Amino acid sequence: MGIDIPELDDRTYEEYLDQAKKLIPAYSDDWTDFNPHDPGVTILEVLAWMTETHAYQLDRITDDHRQKFLQLMGHERRLQGCASAQLSLTPPDDTAGERLPAGTRLVVSDGSTETYRFETAHDVVLTDVSLERVVTVDGSDSTDNSQENETDGMFYRAFGKTVKRGDSLYIGFDGDPFDASESFTLVVDYHDDDLPDPNTDGRDEGSFEPSVELQWEYRPPNGDGWSRLKTATDQTNALYEGGLIELTEPGEWQFLERKYDPLDIASSDLAWLRCRVKSPGYEIPPQLNSIEPNVVTARNRIAVSNEVLDQAADLGEPTALDGQIYETEHSSLLSAEIYVDGERFVEVTDFDASGPADPHYRLDYDTGRVMFGDGEHGWSPPASTTVSADYVYGGGDDGNVPASAVWQFDTPDWPLTESTTLEDIGITPLGPATGGHDRETITGALERIRQDLRTPNRGVTADDYESIAMQTPGIRVGQTNVLVDGEQVTVVVVPYAPPDIPTPKPSDGFLDAVRHHVTERAILGDRVTVIGPTYVGLDIAVTGQAAPRYTGTGYEADVRAAIESFVHPLIGYEGDGWPFGRTIRASDIAEQVAALDCIDYVSDVEITAHGGTAIDDAVAIGDQELFSVVDVRTNLTLPTIDDGGP
Repeated sequence: MGIDIPELDDRTYEEYLDQAKKLIPAYSDDWTDFNPHDPGVTILEVLAWMTETHAYQLDRITDDHRQKFLQLMGHERRLQGCASAQLSLTPPDDTAGERLPAGTRLVVSDGSTETYRFETAHDVVLTDVSLERVVTVDGSDSTDNSQENETDGMFYRAFGKTVKRGDSLYIGFDGDPFDASESFTLVVDYHDDDLPDPNTDGRDEGSFEPSVELQWEYRPPNGDGWSRLKTATDQTNALYEGGLIELTEPGEWQFLERKYDPLDIASSDLAWLRCRVKSPGYEIPPQLNSIEPNVVTARNRIAVSNEVLDQAADLGEPTALDGQIYETEHSSLLSAEIYVDGERFVEVTDFDASGPADPHYRLDYDTGRVMFGDGEHGWSPPASTTVSADYVYGGGDDGNVPASAVWQFDTPDWPLTESTTLEDIGITPLGPATGGHDRETITGALERIRQDLRTPNRGVTADDYESIAMQTPGIRVGQTNVLVDGEQVTVVVVPYAPPDIPTPKPSDGFLDAVRHHVTERAILGDRVTVIGPTYVGLDIAVTGQAAPRYTGTGYEADVRAAIESFVHPLIGYEGDGWPFGRTIRASDIAEQVAALDCIDYVSDVEITAHGGTAIDDAVAIGDQELFSVVDVRTNLTLPTIDDGGP
């Protein structure tokens, strides 16, 4: 039951004036003229108008009220997001080995009168070598992905469809990447267009740490074996996402034992890097758009250090009055640290709980204004105080510049070498800048919080636990099932995976992330266990007849694909994934196969299960089990007459 909001503006101007006139005889017997020409009545009219105006304002809920409601609920409006873009750099040969530092500023023009300011998000070691080959080695097979790596709109699986220990990604260069520097950087563009975004939670950053262990190795041109490299930086989280990888030479080269290599690289004059899987465990096999040297990520944000702030210009001359307001040179702030005479102050949302000497300030991120207390609630600095700030500004929807935008360095004359400046480096955007968005509106924040309040945040029921597990931040959860036995709660989780991965299995790191998230929200006394599903394998034999127009081969693959799709844990059954514990029947399989264009009719289906419980022409499974297709055999007779179809 909601609380009724009182109506404060419940009387009109005329009612206020009429009430005032009726009270006159109680205070004066001599005042008898109540007509508008009387000066006293004129004063009453002004007061009635002011009273009605104030009552109207009291009855309004303004954005200031809504902002305060957000704070009382422990929330704030989300800040604007920064657009980012991948830039391919073409450095002169004499800059090989030079490091372009993070924070290098760029200016972008999109053809309009506006220009946008970006800065590089990470260091990049410039190199004069070019990437020539990208090869995936899966067991004893190899797949050349060089064309996919350099073609927009194409992607490839770095270690193949099923990642096992020893699977490797080989990258060949036309020169020695460590010839000019002890460090070498690569930027990975991860393909996630066909994947849902990982869960996010503004109150919980997540605790997912991959169980996968990778080893980077190096083989120089015409070298005789591989040597280990150190990974100085890995923003990809072991190829779970895109980002920078910086590799460095070890203190002493550690040459590995020579082993058989599926690639014939002994006769190659290329220099090779190899990323080898030491410990597998991917939920989604890494899929890449590209991996390239001389690529840097630029973001629509600028960092400013040690800026001395002035009092707000519209407040007149600087004073020592209470509630002083200073402002930064730039607005649309993303973060800030405020210092008063060198001492760092603490940001608060309001001064309600601040004492007279508390070093607190309020910050308006939209305008860049810094507000101090009044000496009673929050310390009030003297007029001679020096206020300085380190802050970051930028972001917003305008930063999503198109791929045709022109990029250049903000300080083109900055020297890289004695004869080379930043102006000598070519810049080619690899696509448009994306990801920028404006700051959340108050209305949008309230709608988000309403949705958050509807989302369970405490494990009271089995449905609550299921919802909490599905929302684990930092990962993609595809399906869950919760089993409750007294105080024992068992959460079975299936990670999201593309449809061509028939048996998604969570890694130890995935299970740890879900366990951490769920346990923190469990009721006191509940014992939470998080596990992956058990897959019951199926051998299926289908007997029937192919459609008349399918007199050749190929229907076997269609039959298997239809069955795998039907029992898939994420897309099976009715499109929502095969439910935990649901029995499968031969008639279900027959119905799916008979619906194929290549099938005329199905006369029999036999199911042999590796697990589960066989019941006549069906297989029953437990609440922790799902199905996987091990083998499909087709015994289809071919029609004697070809109808001439395709």
